[in-house]
Amino acid sequence: MTRRTGIASFALWAVWLVTRTVLYLDVTPPHMGGDVGIYQQWYVCCLSHGAFPVADPMWQYPPGAALAFWLPGHLPGGYVSSFVLLMIGCDLAITLMLRIRARRGGSMAGAWAWVCGVPLLGAVAVTRFDMIPVALSVAAVCLAGQGGSRGLLTSAGAAIKIWPVTLLAGTPPGQWRRDLTAAAAVLAVVCVLFGPATASFLAHQGARGVEIESVAATPLMIWRLAGWHGMVVYRFGAMQLSGWPAGLAHDASLLGLVLAAAAVLGWRLRIASGRARWRPEFAADAPLAATLLFLVTSPVLSAQYLLWVIGLAAACLASGRTTQRPVAVAVLAAAVLTQMVFPVWWPALVSGSAVITGVLVARNLLQVGATVLSCWRILSASSPGGEDAPQQKHLAALSEGMG
Repeated sequence: MTRRTGIASFALWAVWLVTRTVLYLDVTPPHMGGDVGIYQQWYVCCLSHGAFPVADPMWQYPPGAALAFWLPGHLPGGYVSSFVLLMIGCDLAITLMLRIRARRGGSMAGAWAWVCGVPLLGAVAVTRFDMIPVALSVAAVCLAGQGGSRGLLTSAGAAIKIWPVTLLAGTPPGQWRRDLTAAAAVLAVVCVLFGPATASFLAHQGARGVEIESVAATPLMIWRLAGWHGMVVYRFGAMQLSGWPAGLAHDASLLGLVLAAAAVLGWRLRIASGRARWRPEFAADAPLAATLLFLVTSPVLSAQYLLWVIGLAAACLASGRTTQRPVAVAVLAAAVLTQMVFPVWWPALVSGSAVITGVLVARNLLQVGATVLSCWRILSASSPGGEDAPQQKHLAALSEGMG
């Protein structure tokens, strides 16, 4: 058994090393631009001088994101290679955390899902800064039982990119107030200290429209093939839909976000009131379901967002007991389709290719299906008669008989 475990561990790290080397070589040719080029411009013009690029409409991030753009400028080597190496370093940390979780009674499936999931998503995984909040989120899930550390890690992730607030959905009942207080305190301090940067982030986010990759845009992308007269325009660093009824799709998406937040809060209230059962695996499972909910209702669904759910799905699998195994498979499949959409055939999608639009539709349907399945499995497991109720009754009957 020890020999078999050693071989499995060697294979895991061999796959990690090969795939990350290929990713690094792929994204660091001479004159590499893209988003990393934008980050470098922000560093040169503003961040290296202690200022935020608040006048740039493409600055759409919480103040903590500035650290991710500032740090590569202070590492040896060129900015692009330093940035990519920083992301791969975070990737390595995530792999180590998942591997340690497996050794502490969990499962190697989580580490394998992560190691294979990142290359399935492609170059975008290491050329955007989302790897940093994913690392903080995986750490928060792995440290779920240690005091207020989950709340602190959650707030640190949310200060960089807001989505890690979904981790609060998985806070165990006994830690809810402590973690929520810790997260709120840290975020309040960040907002007060960096008020103008926070205001710029909120203003630019609020001005964004419906991105062509989002679920809300999917009906219009299909209609576009049939002659819709709307346009695809470049705004705020993304390709967005313009023309009636794009505004209606945007409003529907925002309503969906509100309903998603209400659904998560309602489930937490049922847990608190005892009308729904809390299970230890929900510490990882609930954040995955909540994040999927917010992804499919958001008017923006950029390719790198899939990295969030790959990381959370891997954390679920690493715990050894989870309700989300089929969801994790669906997430990995969605990652493959996402790389086909962006960056592989992105120009074809923008120009209106029917084939690539079909790939996008399939990806979004898979995302919606994964979201529904994720929520359904958690609701089933948390219901009073859920999943293991028959086994519990059987054990209770045995105990009574022995008594």
